[in-house]
Amino acid sequence: MGASAWSVRGRFGGDPEAALDEMKARVFAEGDYLWEEDELGRPDSVDELYEVASVQESGTHSVLDVHEFISATGEDDFGTIRPLTDAELLAAFGTEEPSIAGFDELDKAGQLPYERRPRWSANCALLYENDVAVELAIWGVSGD
Repeated sequence: MGASAWSVRGRFGGDPEAALDEMKARVFAEGDYLWEEDELGRPDSVDELYEVASVQESGTHSVLDVHEFISATGEDDFGTIRPLTDAELLAAFGTEEPSIAGFDELDKAGQLPYERRPRWSANCALLYENDVAVELAIWGVSGD
């Protein structure tokens, strides 16, 4: 299948773990992930999804492939989500407080910063409206 880039945004109420859980639930419910086992039918739960051999080998090419937040200076690893540093935010978005529109513009243009991250990991950034963090964006690359 190869690797593919993906991104997702979700409401941010102050808890990144809760935002991640909501995004994963939404992506799973909408079926917005790679599923190559049509003969099996889609799984009824995320736990069932993770038990499928093709998912374990190739992933879902979605936020369902990442699980753990690390620090902005942490080392990317399998399943990790690392926030951009202030310098990386400035380089990518021109500000340390990117807007939803700014994120969407870079995402649509395929210009989100992917180059420093290994496969099966992600970056994240808070997105702002009127100086208030209102959404969390997570984007990554997964697959074989």
